[in-house]
Amino acid sequence: MSRIKKGLSRLGPTAMVAKARYIEQRMTGNPAFPDPAPSLADVGLAREALEAAITAAVDGGRTARAIRNARKDELKLLLDQLAGYVASRAEGNELAILSSGYEVRQTSAPLPEPKAPVDLRAELSAHPGRVDLTWAAPRGAVTYHVQVNRRSPDDQTAWELVGVSTKARFTVTGLESAKTHWFRVAAIGTSGMSPWSDVAHSLVR
Repeated sequence: MSRIKKGLSRLGPTAMVAKARYIEQRMTGNPAFPDPAPSLADVGLAREALEAAITAAVDGGRTARAIRNARKDELKLLLDQLAGYVASRAEGNELAILSSGYEVRQTSAPLPEPKAPVDLRAELSAHPGRVDLTWAAPRGAVTYHVQVNRRSPDDQTAWELVGVSTKARFTVTGLESAKTHWFRVAAIGTSGMSPWSDVAHSLVR
């Protein structure tokens, strides 16, 4: 479903006039928008008022420029309201939105699920009951889930979550000394969770 793009915020007074005139032309007699609100007549009057204010401000002083800016704001408000009408009538139809003279907001394609972390390493720590894990961060990863297996990597029921990390490293504590433990990591991205990494193991001091 397409979304309307107003494209008005950064327009100067002259560009606002041109935008309004283009929208008026595209919506006049457009069967997709039979009853514009606000009316095209009101938009036209506001556009003409801004055109007159632009002319007056060329050789005018601060007051004339302030009036020009006020007329620009008034026209922008009407065009904003008209965009709301177009959006409600078009119901996400890209061709209908474009036929009105407004633009369609481009949506970026969602990122794929991140790949599994690679090069997982479990390093024996100098501290009892502790193992330091590091791995290579895949593209699109936001956080990581870290699991430990205290029995056997082939026992799928023995894997347990021991922490969540926002960095490509994690220290697992509270492990049983003089015993081998196995570890794996999965990346979590905006589009989902990666497969689990290869398993790494370490004897715990």
